[in-house]
Amino acid sequence: MTLKLAGWAALALVVAFGAGWYWGASGSAALEQQRRDAVARADFSQARAFVLEGRVRLFQSNFGQANQAFDAARTILLGAQTRLRQLGEAVKAGQLEVAIAQLREAQRLSLALDGAAHAAADDALRAIDAVASSAGSR
Repeated sequence: MTLKLAGWAALALVVAFGAGWYWGASGSAALEQQRRDAVARADFSQARAFVLEGRVRLFQSNFGQANQAFDAARTILLGAQTRLRQLGEAVKAGQLEVAIAQLREAQRLSLALDGAAHAAADDALRAIDAVASSAGSR
């Protein structure tokens, strides 16, 4: 009789463990998606801030610091692009390539002490905003 009781207790323990695991795991996919969206928004905001900082440095004719700001923005966007590709969002990753190319152009122009770097930075901002708005509309 005690062996039968121990079997039922073990079964009840396994069922309780399984139910607890299932209850704890429910909603974690949605939570993970929200976390990924928050990280993406933070990346886009930070990259945008660096591009804007670079534009201010261009207005101040501080081309070296503008180049550094554009490089920081490009680095952030490359990381975001990698994460998007890993998640299978190739379209958004491709859209980020436009912003990255414009930042490369802004860097090249700022190193050449060319004021046309403003236009490339503006184009990069528009591309970042386009990707950020499409990421937020899911």
